[in-house]
Amino acid sequence: MANTDAAVVVETLGPLTPAVQAGLDALVLQSGWNQTPQDWAIFSREGSVCVVRDAQSRIIASGAVLPHGPQVAWISMILVAPDLRGRGLGRAVFLHCLALVKAGGRTACLDATPDGQRIYSQFGFAPVYGLTRWQRAARPQAVPAARSQQLPDAQALAALDAQALGAPRHALLADFLARPDAACVRSSEGFAIVRRGRIAHQIGPLLALNEAGAAELMKRAVQDLAGPVFIDVPDERALLACQLHDAGFTPQRSFMRMVLGDQPLQGQTHFIHAIAGPEFG
Repeated sequence: MANTDAAVVVETLGPLTPAVQAGLDALVLQSGWNQTPQDWAIFSREGSVCVVRDAQSRIIASGAVLPHGPQVAWISMILVAPDLRGRGLGRAVFLHCLALVKAGGRTACLDATPDGQRIYSQFGFAPVYGLTRWQRAARPQAVPAARSQQLPDAQALAALDAQALGAPRHALLADFLARPDAACVRSSEGFAIVRRGRIAHQIGPLLALNEAGAAELMKRAVQDLAGPVFIDVPDERALLACQLHDAGFTPQRSFMRMVLGDQPLQGQTHFIHAIAGPEFG
């Protein structure tokens, strides 16, 4: 990656206007990613969205910072227009996001692609554990399963989520649950949230006390989904991987959870069977 960040101006946006939203959505579309306008909205509302513009004010690169409580913040959405990659734009946006996290006194975390892992390690990010995105292609609509119409207890879900991740993110889970196309599958073992992305449903977070309970929640979560489905699973979940394979999922890509410095997240990671997505942690 060429180091041209000294000449790159990175802007931290205020509230998203329709024109800015369209520019951000275009970057997602060009990159083949799964994020929606609702995802950008929560980055803007609860954290920061950073961009680079060209001479015509077109958004050509982006990044996002999303705090999870007073101690942790997630860096994500490092996107660059395909025709401008390799010019240091992504590096400049990342460094701007990292400076925002440090200015807030938080620990920076992210979920990196293999290429990203090599870059972020140069800035002191250490690997925590690997993740695999599993994908299931679209299939004919099944008869929808009966699901409880009772609204989930967002506070209870957020408490378990904070215990698992090691950082609170009530606003994020409340946003997921409030989306009209989202669903929450629960059991005595834990819960799974399903939401619609731009190109596929995303399952996550999926939290459970044990892997057998997680496999049952996953099965219930996908049973009436007709469209493509993504789920990002820690690599140590062998039982869940077998269940996903049997359910028609195939591995699509890998990520590495990384934390800046040598202080790991103080969470109960054995509860985490699928993350909310690499953009959210």
